[in-house]
Amino acid sequence: MAEAAAKGDPSPPTKKMRTDDSSNAVDSTTDKSCEQVEATSGEDELFSSFEEFEIIRILNNSEEHKMLAVEGRLQGRPGTAVVVLQKLPFNADKIEEIFSRSTNLLEIFHNDIYYNKTALLPSELNDVRANIIYPAEEKHILRFERQSCSFVDETPQLYKEITKPFIDSSSFSKEWIYNILEHKKEADRIIFEDPDAETGFILVPDLKWTGEQLEDLYLQGIVCRRDITSLRDLRGCHIPLLKNMHDKGRAAIKEKYGVPAHKLRVYLHYQPSFYHLHVHYTAISFEAPGTWAGKAHLLSTVISNLEICGQYYEKAVLPFTVKDNHPLRSKFEEKGYFSS
Repeated sequence: MAEAAAKGDPSPPTKKMRTDDSSNAVDSTTDKSCEQVEATSGEDELFSSFEEFEIIRILNNSEEHKMLAVEGRLQGRPGTAVVVLQKLPFNADKIEEIFSRSTNLLEIFHNDIYYNKTALLPSELNDVRANIIYPAEEKHILRFERQSCSFVDETPQLYKEITKPFIDSSSFSKEWIYNILEHKKEADRIIFEDPDAETGFILVPDLKWTGEQLEDLYLQGIVCRRDITSLRDLRGCHIPLLKNMHDKGRAAIKEKYGVPAHKLRVYLHYQPSFYHLHVHYTAISFEAPGTWAGKAHLLSTVISNLEICGQYYEKAVLPFTVKDNHPLRSKFEEKGYFSS
C-alpha cells in the first residue's frame, strides 16, 4: 500500500473552496442535504464583481443560516448562474476592532435595561462568502430553492425499481471530484491523502467551513475508488476502506488541527448530495446540516452493521427525506408511493 501522508502546514485553509454539490449550509435550510454544492468550472475573471449580474429571482433567504441564494444571469453571456451569499463567523482576532468607534450603533428600541440596536460594522469586518455555480443547471436551481420535504422509507425493492434507475439515468457531474482525486484542482487544499486504490481517500475542507474556527470544523473524505455511489453499495468487503477512513481521517484532523477523535462526528449521508462515496467529519460543537435521523448514518455504526451482516445495506430499509421539487420524489410519486 502506498504510504499515506499528511499534507500542508498547521495553519487552517483560507483559500476559496470549490462550489460543489454538497453544500450543504444552504441545503440545511431546506432538506439539509448538503453537504456541498456541485463543483462547476468557470472563469474566475467573470466574477471579480457583480456589476454584470442580473437577478432573476430569490431562491432562498434563510435567517437561521444567514444565507441568501439567488438565480441570475450575466449580461451578454448564455445560461444562468446560482449565487449563494453566506455571512461568515466573526473573526476572533478582530473582536477588539468591532468594539470600537468604527462600529456605529442605530437604536431599534430601548426598554429599561434592554437595548436593541443595529450594529453597522466596517466592511472589512463584515465578510460575506460568495459561492457561485455557472453555468447552472436546473438541478442546481432546484437544490437551492426553498422547498418542503417528504419522507421515504426506501426498501431494497424500491431502491432497485426507483432509486437506482434514477441514479443510473441522471447526469450527475463528477468531474470536480475526479479533479481533486487526480490533483488537477485544489491540490493545495488537501489535508490528508492515502492513495491506496482500494482503501485510500483524500481529506479536504468542506465548503461550509471557513477554516478559521475549530468549533465549526467540517471536512470531507472522498474515496479514491469510483465504483461506490452511496451507502446502499457498501458490503462487508468494504469494511477495510471504512475503517481506514474512520481511523486515519480522525488522526489526520488531530494532527492538523488538534481536535481529538472524541470531539468529532463522523458520518455518511443518505441520500447523498453527490453519488461518489464520501464521509463527513464535523466538530460536535457545529450544528452541521444533515445530522438528523433520516439523513446521517454514523460511520462507526455503518462499520458495525456490516460486521454483523455483510449485506446489511443491501437488505435494510433506509429512510430519507427528499425535497418536494426533487426529480427523485417525482419518480416515487409516479409509482404511487405518496398516494396513501
